[in-house]
Amino acid sequence: MPRLAVLPGSIRSGSMNRLLAAQLADRFEGMGLETDMIDLAEFPMAIYHGDDEAVDGAPTAAVELHDRLALADGLVVVTPEYNGGPPAILKNSLDWVTRVDRAVFKRLLVGVACTSPGPRGGQAVLAAMHAMFTHMRLEIHEPALSVPSYREAFDDADTRRLVRPDAVESTDAFVGSYTAALASWVDSGRGALV
Repeated sequence: MPRLAVLPGSIRSGSMNRLLAAQLADRFEGMGLETDMIDLAEFPMAIYHGDDEAVDGAPTAAVELHDRLALADGLVVVTPEYNGGPPAILKNSLDWVTRVDRAVFKRLLVGVACTSPGPRGGQAVLAAMHAMFTHMRLEIHEPALSVPSYREAFDDADTRRLVRPDAVESTDAFVGSYTAALASWVDSGRGALV
């Protein structure tokens, strides 16, 4: 069974992107994927500093995060947009993991998703993440998932489920296409080595 890591780029409890990540994880599990929701709050790390790395090596949390990712065949990052880019905690965590072993990402089929309060649906951060992952020479699943105007996309009940038809349709399409692509990725032997 393919294994998927879902990584919210926010640690804020009320984050709509964390909510979207949880709903994506549920949908992926419904498609038969073994899904691991990774909470960056469990992996506290100082801001990357080459001098600190030279003295102390990578922090234990970076090694532990690396080891979680190494169990996966795919990675879906669900990130908010902060001033057109990803949150510092997400970028810093990814940077540190590359210092443990950059090759861990080469075994992952990477997907990216975002929801935002505005009508553009986080297009700037999706482009920024695409540029970063392209620079890292990773396999990126296209298209990314964009859920604009989250106040209307999610209901107001306790469940906070996606209800706006276009948001449900695009989310289901992303889950379906990514799941099929991940199955092909694993069949080709490019997934996790464990």
